[in-house]
Amino acid sequence: MKRSIDYRHVAAKYDRRYDGISFDGIERVLLSFVGSNSAHRVLEVGCGTGHWLGFLESHGYSVSGMDSSPQMLEQARDHVPGRDLKQGHAHEIPWEDDSFDRLFCVNAVHHFEKKSQFVSEACRVLRTNGGLLIVGLDPHKGRDQWCVYDYFDGVRELDLQRYPPTSEIERLMHGAGFSECHTVETHHMSMRFPARKAIEEGLLDKTTVSQLGILADADYDRGLQRVWKDIANTEARGEQAVLVVDLLFYATMGWKRSQVA
Repeated sequence: MKRSIDYRHVAAKYDRRYDGISFDGIERVLLSFVGSNSAHRVLEVGCGTGHWLGFLESHGYSVSGMDSSPQMLEQARDHVPGRDLKQGHAHEIPWEDDSFDRLFCVNAVHHFEKKSQFVSEACRVLRTNGGLLIVGLDPHKGRDQWCVYDYFDGVRELDLQRYPPTSEIERLMHGAGFSECHTVETHHMSMRFPARKAIEEGLLDKTTVSQLGILADADYDRGLQRVWKDIANTEARGEQAVLVVDLLFYATMGWKRSQVA
């Protein structure tokens, strides 16, 4: 059964994931990727609320964005007012051929239903010497430790279904005509949260963590009860329950060096 998120209920609170959390590794790879030429036209596919568009605009770049959710785009228009933002699907990018110099998506490709078509569309709308950057997790590497995987049944398995391995992303890029395709580890998120405070501040809400947003309510409630049980047992010993987040983000990129037939 297809699992998807209803962004009508997520959009207004989505940006809580950025509060007080550094994504400096992603920021660095993104700036390096778009290059020093601020005249480059940059498109983000799956732009969500426009967080990364706003980041690049603050560095002087001309940005455009698209997302399938009208509610998320409403938030994006507040982040980057006056910019070219369109609703659409990743496998049918609503711009003409050779429109952009750089195209990227951050933590979004696992939501795209037709990943191969997306990569082909990216190649189509990029100009010669344009680049495609895809940033995200790769749970297939087995290096992540995450409280969400520990407490909520089925989440790790769902991520293994939804997230393509970086090797598969490189293969899709090669198949679409990109060259110099490669992957680098770009960001290591390592944090420990007091469990009680994390729940109280909504860090385990279904509207904050997309992995939890696709769970059935009964499965979500069961996982949350496990967290509360651990909190009670740990506090009974006079200790503080802690939630662990230790995630690795990868950046896969390729270049359109010639016109592709």
